[in-house]
Amino acid sequence: MKKKKYMLMILAYVCIGTLIVPPYSYAQGPQVFKAEELEQILAPIALYPDSLLSQILMASTYPLEVVQADRWAKQNKDMKGDVLAKALEAQPWDPSVKSLVNFPQVLTMMSEKLDWTQKLGDAFLAQEKDVMGTV
Repeated sequence: MKKKKYMLMILAYVCIGTLIVPPYSYAQGPQVFKAEELEQILAPIALYPDSLLSQILMASTYPLEVVQADRWAKQNKDMKGDVLAKALEAQPWDPSVKSLVNFPQVLTMMSEKLDWTQKLGDAFLAQEKDVMGTV
């Protein structure tokens, strides 16, 4: 009887322990990219003007908002000027994402290549100096 009780206690501790301790992948810090990986990630935007490049880098840290903005921009493609500016003010997106609505090809590229956008955002957040040095 005592042996059975002892085994149940061990089993309970093991089960509780697996729930409390996070899996290994969650315990890791942010991914660090090698210089070659950064060059590959940044190649599609390396020659863009600095002002646009900075907006792309910031917007890449909000990939869901990029997708939302791209869909919104396609639905409202006839909006221009003050009407567009006023409509964008009402959107909850980061200003960097809003600014890309004026560059529909860039916004669409970021939305369609979401894995790339996510990697770009991760690299920018984790290695800002390396990213800026690469471009």
